[in-house]
Amino acid sequence: MEDAQAQLANLVETLPGVAEEFCRAPVAASRVLPHQMQGVPLWMAIAGLGLVIALSHVLLARRKNADGGGHWRWGLLGWAPFKALVQWPSFPIVAQSLSIALLLLVAAAGLFGNQRYNIATVLTWTWWWALLIFVVAGFGKGFCAVCPWEGLASLSTSLSLKTRVKKIGFERKWPRWARNLYPALGLFVLLTWFELGYEVTYSPSFTAVLGLGMAALAVLGALFFEKRAFCRYVCLVGRVSGLYALFSPVELRPESRDVCRSCASKACLHGSGDKGGCPLFLSPGNLRENTYCTLCTECVRACPHDNIDIRLRPFAADLLSGDKRFRWDEAVMAMVLLALTLFHGVTMTPQWERLNDWLRAVMGQDRLVIFTALMAVMVALPLLLFWWGATLSRILAGGEVKVGDVPKVLAYPLIPVALFYHLAHNGMHFFMEAQSIVPLLSDPFGWGWDLFGTAGHSYGPLLSLESVWWLQIGLIVVGHAYGVVVADKVGRLLYAASGRVLVGLAPFIATMVLFSGFSIWLVAQPMVMRSGM
Repeated sequence: MEDAQAQLANLVETLPGVAEEFCRAPVAASRVLPHQMQGVPLWMAIAGLGLVIALSHVLLARRKNADGGGHWRWGLLGWAPFKALVQWPSFPIVAQSLSIALLLLVAAAGLFGNQRYNIATVLTWTWWWALLIFVVAGFGKGFCAVCPWEGLASLSTSLSLKTRVKKIGFERKWPRWARNLYPALGLFVLLTWFELGYEVTYSPSFTAVLGLGMAALAVLGALFFEKRAFCRYVCLVGRVSGLYALFSPVELRPESRDVCRSCASKACLHGSGDKGGCPLFLSPGNLRENTYCTLCTECVRACPHDNIDIRLRPFAADLLSGDKRFRWDEAVMAMVLLALTLFHGVTMTPQWERLNDWLRAVMGQDRLVIFTALMAVMVALPLLLFWWGATLSRILAGGEVKVGDVPKVLAYPLIPVALFYHLAHNGMHFFMEAQSIVPLLSDPFGWGWDLFGTAGHSYGPLLSLESVWWLQIGLIVVGHAYGVVVADKVGRLLYAASGRVLVGLAPFIATMVLFSGFSIWLVAQPMVMRSGM
């Protein structure tokens, strides 16, 4: 008992020093350790925060009733060569063949290569994971269209290179209670804990096991359950991409909903002959948002009326659409996505390492125990802050809005905030570290090869450090601006009866400013890089 009291007294005495150490931001380049990238300068961080606050006022003062559903659309299948490519029966597996080959390379290098010098981690985390978010922002569910895990699942069940119609499998119904995003959310949290807790990004073997594990889940899901239940309900990559794709300027939609309503066969949904129909349980004729469509283009090939198109549109069209349907599982996913994205950034700061070391010394606990506790706290804090902002928003707006409707609706403006911080964070990794793959192309297994004459050479970053700083601040500011516009849109829907939209939104916009301000603080810290510079 006395030992416990002594530890508690020591904890209380040292808390002020820890808080000061955790909040103190390095300001000189000479204090940046090797394999760390210096954070943005203080003046740039302050300017970015000022822009965030100013834009919040300006956008709300000059507010317009934005409607993503009423803007221009440009059909891409009007270009004959692209349409012919998409309608080619072997198009899906050909598109997936490269990603399958890369997955096999990562698996082989990670399991059998040199664990200190290996292409598996760089290819997976610095290239694939970093670029994935840019692909989603620009092309929607483009990765899902070439996903190696789905490709292997399709080959396993169709036994064909030309058709995706299942020939083997049990076709069990997916449990009704799990027909939501919560299975994917649980897997997302679990793999984040595994990735950061066990430092998977530095381990080729763990990276390989993770990739093969996802492939196994996809194949087993396709064999046991109907269609692509794994993609729809379990795959964390697809579900994270799905929320971010609400912002994307690419969509797959019917050209005429009247044609779809009059269609008797519904081949786009049920399939016809050697065409499998939508594997995600979607009715393409009623498709109104990007969240669940994987751009597999099965419906394009199956439609007997040539009525499905892939189109360009304005950014954030789904988020600004007047017929957006708000769902609790999507709202929870959006909240946790923002929290985990910020948490990723926190774990790369020197302050995080100092806090971990101090807690281990004071509490005498294992590193993983401390990490798990800190992860729980640092994910819970943004969720509590969001809930506070949503609750205060409802109180000030008045009216008869249900308590549960407010956080369910106000979670959607967080999606651009999370997306653009994610872009800023991943952009730092890619533009400062992508060059590390060049020598590894000559020696992917670390066995002393020099296939292309690049092994052992060093190459500079793709962008200068100053360019990355401007990019990061710019992305965070743009994401916040889009978040405010979406908040205004959903606020009009939420508080239409009371008419107190601005008053109701004020505390929530303040909460968004805190999130964006914390994002700016993060990019102002020196960041531990995955492969050095």
